[in-house]
Amino acid sequence: MEGENEKQTVITLNDESFKHYLIERYGDYAENSNWKRLKSASQDLISPETWVQLYHQAKHDITQKGGSLIGYELVNNILLSHDGINSHWPMNWMWVMRFGRD
Repeated sequence: MEGENEKQTVITLNDESFKHYLIERYGDYAENSNWKRLKSASQDLISPETWVQLYHQAKHDITQKGGSLIGYELVNNILLSHDGINSHWPMNWMWVMRFGRD
């Protein structure tokens, strides 16, 4: 019963806000020298491959702590959820980050 009443942090972001989150979170990431200059770069100049790498790092970090990262898109008035992305950065998705109870 007690576990059912515990609250989790959930954040919903549009595409632009999610990209800003990724830059702020990983722009100074010491393990990847390619990301160190992200904070000073225009979002338009960051390659789609880099966005996908940042996404995968965020997904890994969030799931390691018991949370989830899911993308949502509206297609023909149907809301589709995506548990991952592969090679191309999806445009106009909404992102939901659910953080664990740590």
